[in-house]
Amino acid sequence: MKTVASLDLGTSKIVALVAEIDSYGDMHVIGIGEVPSKGIEKGQIKRLDLAVGSILRAIKEAQEMAGVKLNSVNLGISSPLLKSQNERDTINISPQPVEIDEAQIDRIIERATTRAREEGYEIISAIPRKFILDEQEGVLYPVGLLGSKLAAEVHIVKVGTTLLRNVEKAVKSSGLNIADKYPSIIASAEAVLTQEEKEEGALLLDIGASLTDFILFTEGSPILTGTIPMGGNSITKDIAHFMKVNIEQAERIKLEHGFALSDLVNDSERIKIKPRGEDKEAMVSKKSLAEVIQIRLEEIADRVLEYINSQGINISTINAGIILTGGSSKLGGIKEFFERYMDLPARIGYPMGVIGLKERIQDPAYSTAVGLLRLKSRSVHGYPVNYQNPQNVASEDKIKLNGWLDKLKSFFKEVL
Repeated sequence: MKTVASLDLGTSKIVALVAEIDSYGDMHVIGIGEVPSKGIEKGQIKRLDLAVGSILRAIKEAQEMAGVKLNSVNLGISSPLLKSQNERDTINISPQPVEIDEAQIDRIIERATTRAREEGYEIISAIPRKFILDEQEGVLYPVGLLGSKLAAEVHIVKVGTTLLRNVEKAVKSSGLNIADKYPSIIASAEAVLTQEEKEEGALLLDIGASLTDFILFTEGSPILTGTIPMGGNSITKDIAHFMKVNIEQAERIKLEHGFALSDLVNDSERIKIKPRGEDKEAMVSKKSLAEVIQIRLEEIADRVLEYINSQGINISTINAGIILTGGSSKLGGIKEFFERYMDLPARIGYPMGVIGLKERIQDPAYSTAVGLLRLKSRSVHGYPVNYQNPQNVASEDKIKLNGWLDKLKSFFKEVL
């Protein structure tokens, strides 16, 4: 059994999970640590000592439940300073067709990744979307095939360097090494999306407390990744402003009475509130509350759609529809809202593919943490994972992809 751990640094909470991977590749969650997040907001470290303290408490809880001592974690990265691009490059191999080997794949992904470098940003994920061999589109795995020219399209995700370094410092100051780091939304996708959904085209929205991460899949691979700096806390603040109540009361009202579509709420229903500075309680309609929530959700949806449209992608071709996950996806009526507003089918995404403590972790709020474990499980058992962390490439003069290629080769030997 191999022990792995994940760490999800959110604005409202920090989640640490510990799991054991058995010889069959099954993942058994054996430890959970969950504490309120302090010193972290929108993926940024606002105060190092508070952030470190929160991480230590989450790790301690997880370790005590699992009965193990952790040395390293898989880390999720979410930030407004996160963006993606697709790079395509071509290399000429030989005048006559020759057998493609790992060296050619190494070379072409190196070239694509090099083109995507940008000052002030670090690449944290590079996922080959497809290969083209001598104008033959849709090649899944070219190693062993014959060809004279190879092209690849690579989906690259990068994040602000300073932000990333501060997150890494907070984790390392907690006494932990970082085994791997991934964009949080890629981890969530690993936890809640099926391969069929990725093939048919799916838009995943991970709605957290302060950020809404999204990723769009077509033909089995991500084509667009991004972040909107709004989430559940934005809705809570709107309610607090509209009803003139404090944030704590606004959050309770949202959780107990909130609904995402106002026209599905009975106009006669009322809820009791106590406005700031008032001695007496007041009554407000649930429909008015729903209108406040719906306005903010429309803004989030519009921002996502605007980004997708700016990339020239027609969202109506996303046949598998929208999958909603993250803590704020548990808001009443949110599935119906997105179905109507985006005119696509929608479902709530729950973490899949884990054994043990299911009653705790089969919750959209745990999608990223579970996905980080699953990504590690895939790498342990020879499945392809995204090539990542190509920092220090310039000093090394070469991107080393042999480990990734071995895993990719093992995967396709199993599935083909």
